Amino acid sequence: MLLVVAAVLLLTADDRHAGKVSDGRQTIGTAVALVETGSLGLAKGAPRAVEREADCVSRYGMGASLAQLPAAFLAPLVEKRLGPGTSQPLFLLAPLAGVLLAAAAAGGVARLAGASTAAQGLAVLLAGLGSPLGAYATSDFSEALQAASLGGALALALGSARTEDRGTAGGRAFGAGLAAGAALLLKSSLVVVAPFLLLPLLAASPLRPRRLLGAAAGALAPAGTWLAFELHRFGRPFAGYEGEGFTHPVLDGLWRLLAGPNRGLLIFFPAAVLAAAGIHRVLRRPADGPLRLAAAGSALAALAILGTAAAWWAWHGVGGWGPRLLVPAVPLLAPWAALVAARWEQEPRRAFAALSIALNVGPLLAHPALVDTYVANCRRAPLTPALEKEVPSLAIEPDDAGRPSVSPEQVLAKVPMASPHLLYPWFAAATAAGSPEKTAARLARPPWYERRPDLGPRLVPFPPELAAILAPPLRWNVFGRSFVTGVSDPASGSVYLLSLAGQVARAHETGRLEQGLALAGKLASLHPAEESDALLLESLRLLGRVEMAAAVLGSLPEERATSPSVLVVRALVARDRGDASLAVAAATAAAPYFPGTALSRDAERPAAWPKTFSALTRPLAPEPASPAGRRARRVTPASGDRHPFARRRVST
Repeated sequence: MLLVVAAVLLLTADDRHAGKVSDGRQTIGTAVALVETGSLGLAKGAPRAVEREADCVSRYGMGASLAQLPAAFLAPLVEKRLGPGTSQPLFLLAPLAGVLLAAAAAGGVARLAGASTAAQGLAVLLAGLGSPLGAYATSDFSEALQAASLGGALALALGSARTEDRGTAGGRAFGAGLAAGAALLLKSSLVVVAPFLLLPLLAASPLRPRRLLGAAAGALAPAGTWLAFELHRFGRPFAGYEGEGFTHPVLDGLWRLLAGPNRGLLIFFPAAVLAAAGIHRVLRRPADGPLRLAAAGSALAALAILGTAAAWWAWHGVGGWGPRLLVPAVPLLAPWAALVAARWEQEPRRAFAALSIALNVGPLLAHPALVDTYVANCRRAPLTPALEKEVPSLAIEPDDAGRPSVSPEQVLAKVPMASPHLLYPWFAAATAAGSPEKTAARLARPPWYERRPDLGPRLVPFPPELAAILAPPLRWNVFGRSFVTGVSDPASGSVYLLSLAGQVARAHETGRLEQGLALAGKLASLHPAEESDALLLESLRLLGRVEMAAAVLGSLPEERATSPSVLVVRALVARDRGDASLAVAAATAAAPYFPGTALSRDAERPAAWPKTFSALTRPLAPEPASPAGRRARRVTPASGDRHPFARRRVST
């Protein structure tokens, strides 16, 4: 059954979208930084990153970045051989493996609980395809890896308690501690979840001290790594989400996450009801101590995940399929659900499995990254007094009229017509409308438009050229297809190239100019285009190698030599030489392509320009303050950035 789950995921995977969401860009960007520079820093301006003096660092758990290190190492080799953007599937191998490991853990727990082979297969099927977890096999969110670590901790702890062989018991206990520590490394809040999954190690046995010692030894390395990264990035532990908090009303979050029409777990994973019954049944068996402790651990861990998610300000997860923050609990619940369903006749059991799978078909019709991008770029919602009590200042920014506002997801998560079970089929139908013009007409009126027209698309009418990128034609996807297409597919991302360009910009702003030149040369060799041209020329300009820069500029085709980004560097060169009129002319021609930046604001004042190309073209933080007196900070919508390697030309 695990092979069936793997085959279905591989034969339906849309592998174009790694790095489309800001969380993924930061975790992958950090992995690229480690491989290319041996450090953790990102270029300034990364959404929701923690700013430092000349760069910033990701606020997210380092576990996902460490899991992406092999992909970051292999990406330039693949792109050099196959072309720019072809490394996208590499960055989805870790989440795909996470889903399969989590499903395998669910089956393993069911086996250790005495389930039949059929019930073990059902546990695997419910976890891998009959829940929201399967959608995260092609997502760069860390939920798949969290699910694998938590499910693995439970399976290994129960496996250790089930054996009296000293070596096997100690080894499995070590693995359980290692998995629990990995959960902490992936997400700091799991510190209140992972210990519950080690409860089977407390079962009465002469080997109990050995098991507990083994688990502690296993957890030591990942927990120590977590602490070292926390201190290095933030100066103290649990500071990654500073400024955010548990401000959502708990009771409201509980019902919306359990049974609400938008993110209710039960309408995505009805097996949760069976899991509750199964756990209750096992807890009434006093004779099987390890199994009772495993059931209790599963229940307590799932409740801890639910409680923290319900109170979190972004309880809805800001994207993803289903209740994203509850997805790590799936492999903890699936085994107990399978034990209950195993008592049914074959036909009802098959019908229940089919229903569970059917409820999670949406991500096969439209990739969550595309839908999240569409929603994130709808009109922002006004900041109400109720929202102001919940939403942190970092999520408040001015709308197009300058009024304090929040992202549309914060409101649409409570609008039933924006339920993913309605939104995804609608979006898929829009992609199958035919021409880009017809698709654009469909995208102009989302399902909630009649009730909340104020949260419709920002761009009216919706541009057909944007529809071709944001809502590509419906197609059959197979994992590995992007190894062939790369950036030639307008809907595909290029997260490695984007991350490498960010490291060039960071090197410029931190004064590591020789490193910046080497990285810019690597970027230009992998993808000769406007962005890489500009960063290479900027590297030479900062090093004072003007003659070499002139030779590079002279070798470029006319289209690239007159692109907006290259014109900005030419303006900086003119500024450096004291030719203000030439600097202003070049900057004025390029400024319309960089709205909301220092360049667009000060195009005619070269003396006011910052030192580097990156600082000159980086979007500025908005100035207005929120009603509570907190200064609003800019938050880039998930995957709403302009494509950094798009071809553009300025007439001269």
